[in-house]
Amino acid sequence: MALKFAEDSVNLSEIGFLIADPSDLYRELFRRLLYGFGAKTVHEASEAQTAARLLADRDVDFLICAADLPKPGAAKSMSSGIDFVRAVRLDTKHKCRSIPMIVTMGTARRISVGQARDCGANFVLSKPVAPVVLYDRINWIARRPRPFWESETYYGPDRRFREEDHAGVPKRRQTDEQAINLEDADG
Repeated sequence: MALKFAEDSVNLSEIGFLIADPSDLYRELFRRLLYGFGAKTVHEASEAQTAARLLADRDVDFLICAADLPKPGAAKSMSSGIDFVRAVRLDTKHKCRSIPMIVTMGTARRISVGQARDCGANFVLSKPVAPVVLYDRINWIARRPRPFWESETYYGPDRRFREEDHAGVPKRRQTDEQAINLEDADG
């Protein structure tokens, strides 16, 4: 079954991707998907040290990083993919500080998702990642960029998602339901 992309699909041919994942299988899967989406440049790293070198030496515009990316030896500040993303985001001199970053994880527990979000990732995806979901998130980042925020402990996209138009969207807060009931009573 061929994927069907929206009319507003993005051109990925000029985007340099870096896939940082310890799994050969997932690096191959993401590489094939990105090439299938039209990407021409896809770099790969199986651990944080190689990923850091590729970010410094190559033209990388987009990072897909596994939460469990290992850091061999030395610095304990980058013991995982989450720490790696946080280190890149907080390095004020890093050339790739503001590129889009997606963190992938095998077990997307609430605390893990929160840690990935808090490290500065644009999105967190649970493995296995469906091709249409990966493309949708890349497209979303390109079409609806969020402003970046900076503090001593965080640099990254605004973690809040705002819905500008709520027309026709079911409300979930208790106060929203009360407002709907009042509207219904007036109408």
